[in-house]
Amino acid sequence: MEIKLNIPDYLSIKQWKQFTSLEHLSDGEKMVYLISLLSDKEEGEVRSWTPASLQQVYSKVLEVLSDVEPQFFPIFELDGELYGYSSMSNMTLGEYVDLERLAKQPQENLEEIMAILYRPITKHRFKGMKWAFKNTFKVSQGDAENLFKYYTLEEYDSNKRDEQAELLSEVPASMAFGALNFFLALASSSLANSNLSSLPPKQAMKAMKTMNQKMASIPIGDGLAQFIIYHQHPSFRSQGIEASLN
Repeated sequence: MEIKLNIPDYLSIKQWKQFTSLEHLSDGEKMVYLISLLSDKEEGEVRSWTPASLQQVYSKVLEVLSDVEPQFFPIFELDGELYGYSSMSNMTLGEYVDLERLAKQPQENLEEIMAILYRPITKHRFKGMKWAFKNTFKVSQGDAENLFKYYTLEEYDSNKRDEQAELLSEVPASMAFGALNFFLALASSSLANSNLSSLPPKQAMKAMKTMNQKMASIPIGDGLAQFIIYHQHPSFRSQGIEASLN
């Protein structure tokens, strides 16, 4: 029996959330559901396969599920639209308070968090970036924060967040985890265990200023290094991988 199917080359936020909601299913039901979720096959067709074929296809699908290592990318493209990470230096108090609230349940709110951390780039000057060599690595001149000064994002609008969240649910879950980790590392490095939204406005703004100063000391990850060196950014949607199994 030969089975041909298209498997995505990454696990999206939407798919990852569906995957994590299957604890109530039996092992067999999980296999059927996941194969249908991550391929072009209907559940009814998958149920008609032999156990050996089902297990073989499931092993292929697991390769996609295992690729969720956090990766931070400051810039990416989705359906032809360029999105950029919102640095602390440009973040409003309203954005941060919304992030702080949503981050209390990060798995449930992952796409909404992404809709705050990433917004469409309205203007950039990447071609004007200046480079320098340091310890054999090609880096942007100045500190890590400088990259975020080379583009301007669409203003944050909480009323548009649900719409943007739906679009961003299609990007890889691994990238969302990377962005969330990067944000939490910055926040925790400056605030320790304090709660920004509970502070008086002047103290909150002072705390945010401290976070801005901490930006250069946080590890920025391979995705940012990739952009700095090659001016490359990932582009989505997934075209998928065609698999043929006997």
